[in-house]
Amino acid sequence: MEINELEKFGIPQEFISLFKRENISDLYPPQADAIKNGVLSSERNFVLSFPTASGKTLLASLAALNSLSKKRGKVVYMVPLVALASEKYAYYKNLLSGFKVSITAGDLDSSEPWLESCDFIIATTEKLDSLIRHGISWLKQISLIIIDEIHMLNDYKRGPTLEVLITQLRRLSPSTRILALSATINNARELSSWLDAELVTSDFRPVKLYEGISLDATIQFEDKEGYILKDELDPESAIAEQTMRIKKQVLFFVSSRRNAEALSERLGKVISKFINPEDKKSLAKLEEEALSALETPTHQCRRLAKCIREGTAFHHAGLVAKQKRLVEEGFRSGPIKAIVATPTLALGVNLPCFRVVIRDIKRYYPGLGSEYIPTMEYKQFVGRAGRPQFDKFGESILIAKTEREARILTERYIKGQSEDIDSKLAQESVLRMHILSLISSDLCGSTDELLDFFNLTLFGFQYGDTGLLKEKIYLSLEKLNKWGFICQEKTFLKATALGKKISRLYLDPRTAYDFIVALNTIQDKNNFSNLGLLQIISSAEEISPPLRLSEEEEWKIGEFISREREQFVNSPLSRWDDGFEEFLSSVKLALMFESWTQEESEEFILDNFRVTPGELYSKREILDWLVYSIMELAEVLKM
Repeated sequence: MEINELEKFGIPQEFISLFKRENISDLYPPQADAIKNGVLSSERNFVLSFPTASGKTLLASLAALNSLSKKRGKVVYMVPLVALASEKYAYYKNLLSGFKVSITAGDLDSSEPWLESCDFIIATTEKLDSLIRHGISWLKQISLIIIDEIHMLNDYKRGPTLEVLITQLRRLSPSTRILALSATINNARELSSWLDAELVTSDFRPVKLYEGISLDATIQFEDKEGYILKDELDPESAIAEQTMRIKKQVLFFVSSRRNAEALSERLGKVISKFINPEDKKSLAKLEEEALSALETPTHQCRRLAKCIREGTAFHHAGLVAKQKRLVEEGFRSGPIKAIVATPTLALGVNLPCFRVVIRDIKRYYPGLGSEYIPTMEYKQFVGRAGRPQFDKFGESILIAKTEREARILTERYIKGQSEDIDSKLAQESVLRMHILSLISSDLCGSTDELLDFFNLTLFGFQYGDTGLLKEKIYLSLEKLNKWGFICQEKTFLKATALGKKISRLYLDPRTAYDFIVALNTIQDKNNFSNLGLLQIISSAEEISPPLRLSEEEEWKIGEFISREREQFVNSPLSRWDDGFEEFLSSVKLALMFESWTQEESEEFILDNFRVTPGELYSKREILDWLVYSIMELAEVLKM
C-alpha cells in the first residue's frame, strides 16, 4: 500500500506529506493489513503484535490522527517509562503541530487540571492511574488510548498496575477504543480476547535478522556465512574489532552497571584505533559535555568521558538523564561506535544498530540464584538489530563459553518462542494498594463489586474466576480496616478520609501505616530527629532497591547504630535479627540523605556513600515525594 492511499482512510494530506518527508513512501505488509482490517476506521479495540521496527508506532500515529482530525475526542498514549514518554513527546510535538500535545509523568498527587485543554496526552502508566484516583473530569472524553509495550503485563513490578488500569478504563469509559502495541508475544490471541480486540500479528521485519552464536573465535549463524575473529582478543573485544572493520555499530547487553563500565573501558582500547579525525572532534565535544553534566565531575563522569573519547560508552541507571541523552545522541549520529548497556535500555527507547551482542544471558534473581533470562527479554534485546534506513540486515550474537552452552542458547533463544503473558496480580502488596484505590474512587462499594471487578482483569480471564484471589482480597480488606483506611460493615465498603488521602498520594498502604506508627511514636516520645525520620522513610518499599554495603560499611554503620540508638524512632535491630542487613542499608541511605540536607557537596556524598549520580538523583526524587506524603498524612491526622 502506498502512503498516498491513506487519504481514503481519513488521514489529511498535510500529514501524508509529513510522513513522505520522513522517507516513508510505502507501508509494510502488516501495516497495510492492520489498516485494511479497520485499525483506523473501526470502533473496535486492536492488538498489534509485530517485531520491533516493523511499524507499530506509525499505525498508532495514523489512528491518533484519524481520531483527532475527526474531532472524536482526546487521545492518550500510555508508556511504561518516563524516558520513553520524553522520546514520544519529542516526536509527537513535531508531528501533531496543529494539536495541543502534552506530557505528564511526574507529581503523583495532582490532577493536572490543565490537561483538560489538551488533545494528545502522553502519560506513564502510574501517572494515568494516579489521575484516575484524583477523579479527572475528562476521562470520558478519551476517544482512543494507545498502550505501548503491553507485554509489560508480564512484569512483576509494573504489570499489576497496568492490568488494573486497563480494567478500570474499560469500566469507567467503555466507549474508549484501545490500541495495544507489542513485539511478538506467544499468547497474543488470548490477550486480544481479554481486551475484546481484533488481533493483527506478523513475523515481518523490514530488515532481516540473523541470530548467531560466538564461540572459539568464530561467529556462526544458522542461515548465513559467519565470521572468523581474532583469537588473541577476548570474545567481546574481538566482536567489537570485527564490527569496526565492517564500519558498523554495536550494542552490548550485560547484567550489571559494574560490568557495563568495565566492558566499555575494555572495548575502547580496540575501538579507538578505528576512529577517524572527524569523529574524534565530535567525541571531544561529547566528552566535555559528559564531564560538565554535574557541577563537579565525579569518578563515574570521568570514566564515562574517557570511554567516549575512545568511541564507546556505558548506559545504565547510575547515569543522570543528561548523560544518558548525550550517549544516545552520540550513538545515533555515529561518533560513538559501541554502547554497553544494562537491560533497561531495551525497554522501548529507540536506539537501533547493526549488531546486538548479549553477553550476560544469565542474571541473579533473589531466592533463585543465577538463572537464564526469559526468552521474551532476549527477543526485546535482539529487536534493536538492523536499521531500516541503513542496513539490509541486522545481526544478534550470543556469547557461549562451551559447545554445550552454545546448543542450549540456540534451542532456548534462537529457536525458542517467547513466554506467554500471565497476570502478575496475585501479590498481596499490589492487591491492597489497588483495592484501596477502587474503594476510594467509589468504583467498588462492596465485596461483591470488588470480586466482580477482579473477574474482569486478565487474572480473572485467565483463571476463570477470582477464587484464587479471594483469600488475599479478604486479607487485604481486613488489614485496611484494621489500619483505619476503610470502614467495612458486612459487605459494604467505604474509604475513610485517611484512606482516600493515602490512595491519592499513591502510597502502598503498608508504607502509610508504618509512617503513621512512626509519627505516633515520635509524638508520644516527644523525641524527633531528622535522622530517625529519614531512616523510617529509607525503609519504605517505594525507595528500593537498597544501597549495597561493603564489609567495612557494615562494621562502621553497626558501630554508629550502637552509639546513636536514641536517634532512631524504633529500637534498632541487632545482628541476629531477621532483616538486619536491610536495616543497615536503610541507615546508610538515611545518613546519605542527612549529608545532603546538611549541604555536603555531591562529590563528598557520591564518594563517601559509594553511589552513582543517577542513584542519588532518583533516590532524592523519591525522598521528596515520601517526605511530602508524611507531611500530608500528619495534616490529616492533625499532628
